[in-house]
Amino acid sequence: MKKNKARDEESTARNSAKPVVTVQPAKAAPNTTSVTLPADLRSNHETFLFARVNGFVQNWTSDIGQHVRRGQVLASIATPELDQQIAQANANLGLARTSYSRLTSVTLPGAISKQELDAGQAQFAAQQAAVKQLQAQRSFRQVISPFNGVVTQRNVDVGTLVTGGNATGTQLFKVEQTDTLRAFVDVPQNFITGIKRGLTADVLVPEFPDKPFKGIVARDAEALDPTTRTLRTEVRLPNRNQQLRPGSYGQVRFNLPQNAPTVLISANALVPSGTEQKVVMVQDGKVHFQPIVVGRDFGANLEVTKGLKGGEMLIINPSEDLTEGMAVDTRIATPPAKPAGPPPAAPRPNDPDAPRVSSPLTK
Repeated sequence: MKKNKARDEESTARNSAKPVVTVQPAKAAPNTTSVTLPADLRSNHETFLFARVNGFVQNWTSDIGQHVRRGQVLASIATPELDQQIAQANANLGLARTSYSRLTSVTLPGAISKQELDAGQAQFAAQQAAVKQLQAQRSFRQVISPFNGVVTQRNVDVGTLVTGGNATGTQLFKVEQTDTLRAFVDVPQNFITGIKRGLTADVLVPEFPDKPFKGIVARDAEALDPTTRTLRTEVRLPNRNQQLRPGSYGQVRFNLPQNAPTVLISANALVPSGTEQKVVMVQDGKVHFQPIVVGRDFGANLEVTKGLKGGEMLIINPSEDLTEGMAVDTRIATPPAKPAGPPPAAPRPNDPDAPRVSSPLTK
């Protein structure tokens, strides 16, 4: 009888006991979000230099890697055809001047009509303009650097035939100003509200994995690309020591302020069933189903933009037998043990193949 009574008491206690659930608190997200995006590094100023006249390269004075100053002559072009055209134009100018002088020297009234005099004057002026035009073209025989910089391309040699124009592949030199660089980055739409002029950013390159370079947002396109829904943004950074090279791949890391407070929860706290996103919280020892709006997915954690304030005790891996108002006992979730064996390989710094990364934590 005693054994039966004890067995009944144990069964009654088991049936009346509260289920035990594992909980984890929701955490308020930081005020800033770290976003790392791929970038393209370019020179502050860069331009191709073309020939404006037809001729042959007579000599060149600057090669790749050479620093040049504004107005410095990079090459000279011999223009025999243009020289002959100028000689012919000067001869025509002399003839027009002589003809006009003869017309003006006639003093007999009525011998020269006003129309003949005007025609001679117009012919003289036209020949003067033709000579000045050819002389202006001859001034382009010298290829001149438009600003201080460094020659990064030289595509000519002595004797090279050049033609005036800017057709693709006919550039003679390329000059770039590398003491200041511009990093161009395409910022996704959900981050553009934090992009402001003067915002500081870290520019990362693979050659210096542990040395971020400080830059400042100089400008943005102020309009999104309708194809990618991204905002073209320029980050300017000094490069006086010439450590960075234009044309390199890089990454830009922004620390953007949050527009609205958000909460971070474990991905295991989300109720898996149903079309409405919700979590199960414990309030005063009882179960409550709370609808939420999920923002970004960080893998193990989720960002909640609406429905939580932070500090709520959420049930991890909620079972299907939980009902609204059910009384439960709680225990705090413990972090999982690290798996045996060597740790996984760390990701390569500034990996060109790495996807865009955003984190709720400021680095």
